Amino acid sequence: MLRRLRISNYALIEHLEIEFKPGFTVITGETGAGKSILLGALGLVLGSRADTTVLHDKNSKCLVEAVFDLENLPLFPQFFRENDLEFDNECILTREIAVNGKSRAFINDTPVNLIVMKALGERLVDIHSQHDALLLGDSAFQLHIIDSLAHNEAAFREYGQAFEKWTQCRLDLQQLKAVANDNQAEIDLIHFQLDELLKCKLQAGEYDELQQKADTLGHAEEIRSGLFAAGELLNRADQNVIQMLKDSLWQLNKSARYLPEIKQMAERFENVLIEVKDLAREAETLEQKIQFDPAEIEKIQARISFLRQLMLKHRVSHPDILIQVEKELAGRLEKIEKKDILIAQLTQNLQQLELKLKEKAVVLTNSRKKMIPEMERSVRLLLVQLGMPNARFEAVLETADGFSISGADRLQFMFSANKGGRVEELSRVASGGEMSRLMLAIKSLTSGKKMIPTIIFDEIDTGVSGEIAAKVGRIMGSMANQTQLIAISHLPQIAGKASHHLLVYKREDDKRTRSLIIQLNEQQRLDEIARMLSGDVITQSARNAARDLMGGF
Repeated sequence: MLRRLRISNYALIEHLEIEFKPGFTVITGETGAGKSILLGALGLVLGSRADTTVLHDKNSKCLVEAVFDLENLPLFPQFFRENDLEFDNECILTREIAVNGKSRAFINDTPVNLIVMKALGERLVDIHSQHDALLLGDSAFQLHIIDSLAHNEAAFREYGQAFEKWTQCRLDLQQLKAVANDNQAEIDLIHFQLDELLKCKLQAGEYDELQQKADTLGHAEEIRSGLFAAGELLNRADQNVIQMLKDSLWQLNKSARYLPEIKQMAERFENVLIEVKDLAREAETLEQKIQFDPAEIEKIQARISFLRQLMLKHRVSHPDILIQVEKELAGRLEKIEKKDILIAQLTQNLQQLELKLKEKAVVLTNSRKKMIPEMERSVRLLLVQLGMPNARFEAVLETADGFSISGADRLQFMFSANKGGRVEELSRVASGGEMSRLMLAIKSLTSGKKMIPTIIFDEIDTGVSGEIAAKVGRIMGSMANQTQLIAISHLPQIAGKASHHLLVYKREDDKRTRSLIIQLNEQQRLDEIARMLSGDVITQSARNAARDLMGGF
């Protein structure tokens, strides 16, 4: 259950810390006081996305922290193990929104991504607003309700795995058939492109090497001239480097016996002389090797031009990429040529997967059929309690056209609010108030089945009033015996049935408007419910009526 919520710098909330208790808690306040803001902040630690628009002070970060009590909830340790998180009976979810919009999420001080936080949040809190009642007209949502009541979690998981494999195999087969149905012109094009690349005999690094050769041969005369001049200076001129080194070495050797340092210097001169002689020979050899060959240049330029044309044709940035293109074309052609074999194999696999999928779907269908009569009876009884004694509710399960993520069934909730009326599709005939009551009835059935420790109703009581509102409050109170229930409401009849009461209000000063929240004691509850009944001026009759709603306090 949710024990504590701490909020800093979120929308109209500067700083807020709220303690929550087991049982039924109601949150009331004037329209615009900040009740929805409170839910928005809670949504952050449950994995909702956010941006800098939520910052109350644009120069400070937003911090939301929620503390949950997980004691005696056996499903949670496994979730923590699967996500490499440290489990504790006290679970702390933290969300930070920096001034630059960057968000950080933590579970028990361990950084996590939003996917993990959202997955945990969905197991901790079930939030339902007045608009969620519209989901009752959705077949997938209806099937989800039946599956929750029938405890179909394991069967649905097995079906989902089989459905995923079947879907992927069907997609692969469709793509292969599409390739197989390509026209002959496209196949001929692949053959032509592949043959062209194969004949080209592409080699990695060839293009860069050819460009280097072309650059060298194009400047052959300039290169030879430079090498010749270097050789002349080193060995062939009247005053060349080698001769000067020899003369220097001779002079040094004459004096070397008189000074050891000169002997060392002479050895270095000798090493330099050897190296210079080697450089002179290398320059001469390289000069003779470099020859201007117009035919060779033309051949290289033609090859470079051809490779560039291939680059343009295949829209690649470098000829080396053409090697990968060649492999891809070869693989595609091989796939086409082997299409018949592959199609036969995939068709067989698909048939086998479909048989397994049907088996899993039948398990779901049978379980759903078995649960529907019990669900119909329970909903009708709850609708009677909610002031709809003549209401008729039916759940019609039919075979769907093919398989979906929800199974092989199509479910339709049928409804009639009036005696003797014809049952029709719920979404067509039910009013907003009737939808709200029906959603509450269904939620009261599923709350104890889904093992979610906290349920929040955000003005789900829209469209009801008077005695019906009181009955709604009693059902909420009954639900709170199984799970922590928090309801945001404008109805005094609902507030009167709660065990705990939180009041949201606004305070304004010269600089800003702030949203605040307080825990009401019994006398404050009485005054607040009386105000909800009579307005700003609380009358004694309103106090008496509030006292009756609270059970005689």
